[in-house]
Amino acid sequence: MIGLGLRLTVSGGREAVARLLILTAAVGLGVGLLLTALSAINAVSAQNARHAWLWTGTVAEPAGHAPAGTDPLWWSIGGDEFAGRQILSVNVAATGPTSPVPPGIPRDPAPGQYYASPALAALIRSTPAGELADRYPGRMAGTIGNAALPSPDSLYIIVGHTAAQLAHAPDAIAVTTIAAALPGLPGGLNPKGLNSSPPDGGAGAGGVDLIFSVVALAMLVPVLIFIATATRLSAARREQRFAALRLAGARPRQVSVIAAVESTVAAVIGVVAGFGLFFALRIPLSAVRFTGERFFLSDLSLSVRDCLLVGIGVPVSAAVVASLALRRVRISPLGVARRVTPRPPRARRLLPLLAGLVYIAFFLLHGRPASNSGQVWAFVPGFALIMVGLVVAGPWLTMAGARIMAQRTSGAGALIAARRLADDPRTAFRAVSGLVLALFITTVAVVGITTQDAKEGSPIGWASAKNVLVDDLAVRPLPTFVLPGRGQPPPIHGGVIWPVTTPSRARRIAPLLARLSGIPGVESVIAVRADGRLTVPRALLGGSAAGLPSIFQETGPVPAGVVSCAQLAAVPGLGLGHCPAGAGAVKFPEFLDTTLPAKSLATITWPAAAVPARQLGRLNLDSIDIATNGTQPAVEKARTTLARAGAYPSQGTPLTLSERAAELTAVKSAYQQLASVVILASLLIAGCTLAAAVAAGLAERKRPFSLLRLTGARLTMLRRVIALESAVPLLTVAGVSIGVGFGAAAIFASVQLQHPLVAPGASYYLLTAAGIAASLGIIVAMFPLLRRITGPETARNE
Repeated sequence: MIGLGLRLTVSGGREAVARLLILTAAVGLGVGLLLTALSAINAVSAQNARHAWLWTGTVAEPAGHAPAGTDPLWWSIGGDEFAGRQILSVNVAATGPTSPVPPGIPRDPAPGQYYASPALAALIRSTPAGELADRYPGRMAGTIGNAALPSPDSLYIIVGHTAAQLAHAPDAIAVTTIAAALPGLPGGLNPKGLNSSPPDGGAGAGGVDLIFSVVALAMLVPVLIFIATATRLSAARREQRFAALRLAGARPRQVSVIAAVESTVAAVIGVVAGFGLFFALRIPLSAVRFTGERFFLSDLSLSVRDCLLVGIGVPVSAAVVASLALRRVRISPLGVARRVTPRPPRARRLLPLLAGLVYIAFFLLHGRPASNSGQVWAFVPGFALIMVGLVVAGPWLTMAGARIMAQRTSGAGALIAARRLADDPRTAFRAVSGLVLALFITTVAVVGITTQDAKEGSPIGWASAKNVLVDDLAVRPLPTFVLPGRGQPPPIHGGVIWPVTTPSRARRIAPLLARLSGIPGVESVIAVRADGRLTVPRALLGGSAAGLPSIFQETGPVPAGVVSCAQLAAVPGLGLGHCPAGAGAVKFPEFLDTTLPAKSLATITWPAAAVPARQLGRLNLDSIDIATNGTQPAVEKARTTLARAGAYPSQGTPLTLSERAAELTAVKSAYQQLASVVILASLLIAGCTLAAAVAAGLAERKRPFSLLRLTGARLTMLRRVIALESAVPLLTVAGVSIGVGFGAAAIFASVQLQHPLVAPGASYYLLTAAGIAASLGIIVAMFPLLRRITGPETARNE
């Protein structure tokens, strides 16, 4: 029977060859998309895992065991910025030959040496030294390897220092191991560790589990549906041929073997073609910024398990599907010829869908699980059950839509379409099942992100966002503790750790301000002087905290410093407010930040400060706000000058207001990018599923349509039948899918995000409408095929 099945597969004339090629192409496309989705998921996980070493020395770092006698490594990590791109800077100082070495470099850099990532090395070589290279004195000892870089575009630098230099740095710690795994749950500050969140620390091992699980579910299920649809191409024609074999005396088992051989041959060839398609897609896929960064090509890889699962699973599934599709032939060889109407689907098909909603709604009463693994089990099985429920309930919903259409229309085309939908709603729904799931995925993703955005808020836009470079000097409030190898922290005053006033410090700050003022493109330098007793009423800033990120939703007054009116008047075009008449100095926000609830500072008259302008130089600095003309050379030269100053303890990287806004939304932007890719991929796959199903349906029904044309039916009426047979299940089940998506998203928002659902904006509705319109366009695009396959010769040749 196997040999006969192979001969029938390839020797059945042009129709058999065409059927084999179409099935092979469809399965190959599905397998290629499946492998691409698996490799993309693997790449996101690998990219995230290469952030692990940056968590060295933190409270969240997994416990490690250093070999006995390991020399400590002084370690300090910080951030920098260039042209809106983050630079991660790691400062190290080896204390002996056995000090641990970060990944990606052969040895710890000596004092005066540094290793840079390839992207940063190229940037240093192509940029004037005063804008970038002068921040890192010394020479480049080499480049950082891929093992330490999440992306080819990563800007990382590892700078060598002496142990004496880092031992007295306020943000350094001695470590004996380099972190090799991402932390589970980030912590806070620890007397035995650094601040627990490095500037570019990835998503964290625990926090990323739920995200990756949902993404995998959203990408893989539509692809699997497409493969299942592809393996059923020409199912009706095969039933007819195999029924003829039964009438000729073939036993049911023999027919099943022949069918399995035919499907398996096409599936095996399709799998090989799919692997070829995957390797062809790897290079363009590596440039897609799933997480806001490009992938290394090596990250887009498949595990042995992935290859075996696809290479064996798809052909086996194709054989099983082919066998199940012939159940009517096995019962009776006349089952196909008589075309007995199958039993209509029952309302109990709605139960899996309802069970999925009840599963995730259970956590509305019992609350969100505390552990990340518990959250994965709380939502991933529930969403999977809902998706399965939509597929199971689809035929019943299609039948209900067909009955409603039959009651409300009297046209011949509509009645034919309604009768066919009512007789075989399973086949009709199968064509649109991929799009139904894509709409559900889109709804949950967009509504979830919209709700998260509303919860976190977004930074206020500033007219001077690109023109003002801000460097905060004072250190935020910290608990009082003694770090290993260091003395007591500086004295605390007014809730903030102030730099100690010394004549030498004042002498160094004055020349710094002069150097900044002399940079071409710098229009003014606003020195915000420290006075822990001053505040600015929040009401003066013209806004409320309602639209701010949750960590900034405060209602009290804003801490203030003192600003010279002469400096403020020098930059009237930047919209930073003005002084009252006769005032020499005013109270000004201590930290000029985009999180201030201000629609515009230009109209604000700042309160006068009871400090003579001539005495401002005696006060310490809170921050330096540098007004520039917005050009990159001016901003970067000012940033380099601040980095080289060393006159005061800078709180962090000097950033422009627009860079601060982007920093606040960086993680959110990465998740939005990932969601956009998932949405577009699911819609694309759904379109392929619909096109394959509609084309297969036309090919299988070309004889009935040809007979209708011979009896006088107009081609326009047949087109209406095809359109209605696809549009009715599409619109009916799509409406239910979108509604279920809103319900599931509302539950997810309440439980996981702990925020009420926020309706998406107009872009969601435009995207949904565009997806449905594109699907209808695919159906219309099949109309020319209808004319070619329903000519009189078709009825004569059958």
